[in-house]
Amino acid sequence: MTGKRRVALFSTAAVLALAAGGVALYLGPIAPIATGYAAKIACSAVYVADRSLEDAEGDLPDNPLVPFLRLRTEEEPRALRASLLGLWASTAYHDEATGCTLAEQPPSPAGFARVTHDDGDAPWPVGDGPLPELPDDVDAAALDDAIDLAFTEDDPDGRRRNTRAVVVARDGQLLAERYGDGFDAATPLLGWSMAKSVASALAGVAVEAGELDLDDEVARPGWEVDQRSAITVEHLLTMTDGLTFEEVYDPGTDATEMLFRPGDVGAFAAGQPLAHAPGSHWSYSSGTTNILCDVLQEAGDAGVELAHERLFVPLGMTSAVLEADESGGLVCSSFLYATARDWARFGQLYLDDGVWEGERILPEGWVEDSFTPVEQAVDTPYGYQWWLNEGPDGDLRMPSAPADAAWASGNEGQQVVVIPSAGLVVVRLGFSGAFSGVEWGLEPMLAGILDAVGEPAG
Repeated sequence: MTGKRRVALFSTAAVLALAAGGVALYLGPIAPIATGYAAKIACSAVYVADRSLEDAEGDLPDNPLVPFLRLRTEEEPRALRASLLGLWASTAYHDEATGCTLAEQPPSPAGFARVTHDDGDAPWPVGDGPLPELPDDVDAAALDDAIDLAFTEDDPDGRRRNTRAVVVARDGQLLAERYGDGFDAATPLLGWSMAKSVASALAGVAVEAGELDLDDEVARPGWEVDQRSAITVEHLLTMTDGLTFEEVYDPGTDATEMLFRPGDVGAFAAGQPLAHAPGSHWSYSSGTTNILCDVLQEAGDAGVELAHERLFVPLGMTSAVLEADESGGLVCSSFLYATARDWARFGQLYLDDGVWEGERILPEGWVEDSFTPVEQAVDTPYGYQWWLNEGPDGDLRMPSAPADAAWASGNEGQQVVVIPSAGLVVVRLGFSGAFSGVEWGLEPMLAGILDAVGEPAG
């Protein structure tokens, strides 16, 4: 080999080494989040929602790293492993009680068994029997047309609705349901941040049980040395705690570091410094909900059984799975799976003022307080971790919907809408990409449903 050729080869090797080093440096903070997200979301889709791995891969976000992700399922322990061309591997482990958990090692079993009910053909909400005949005052054709709006993809504004489920109930009777291809009434679907409204309900259960008071100061490790010691349960419930938290879903932000790396989500959020004095400023924060959830799990020694025993079993939400983090804490901000009918049961609890089958689940007045706007949330009306149509100034976020409409809302356009004045609960679950929140087309669908169902019977 000539000297010139040796120099050329060494130069090429050096360039490749530098390029590889640059790629590794660039991917270092990004890749673990990408594989963590893929492992967590695909694991739940496969083992909780009982979908195929191929379908689960279709739920991964549209970004340049996705073609290089490699996913595989594993058994004993049941898990899903994701890597980026074999590197930066992340693993999510499955437990029947608490779903899928990102962890370095298989977590300890949750220690409780989910209770199921066999209600045969009893009508919803008690059971899961077939749809009853529509009441005479409901316009069936108009109702179908309204639901069509949620499943129509040739939208002039370019919306990608990708709706997976719609359920409509009035005065406690199921009026209509429809599902996208590959989904049905038995498919548990991810609600994303709709779980926050469930955490709010769990706070109400703890208050009703006398285990918590809204004025209680929240004791977290390290808070005793600064102004965080003044944060109360109500501050957490209304997201006015003042803690720093980036609710942005890019690699390296607080939200993605908390949710898509193994760890303790509540401790991560509680470790953030103050940006504002407690009670002075509203800021939407998944971290805040996870701190609240830790407080609730500790109250009355509820532990990881919290949601299952105190809410899902009483309401007959037999499909519901609220997932845990590596520490065993529930991820109340984001990771709750349930069927559309079960999500509607949750909405019905709020429509019925916190009473279920004659038993008070939430404190008297809790629903009214939950649907009262937080004064500090001046731009987007918000209550006790519920989004509201009417703000403190009387302006309506959705002008064609009743002022008293409130909704649990999650990423990709998940909603449980409760409209007390119309006796309505409407659930929509989907995968709408950038058209999140209500932007996928919630308002026109609600307007059509309201026209079709007429006045409430009550």
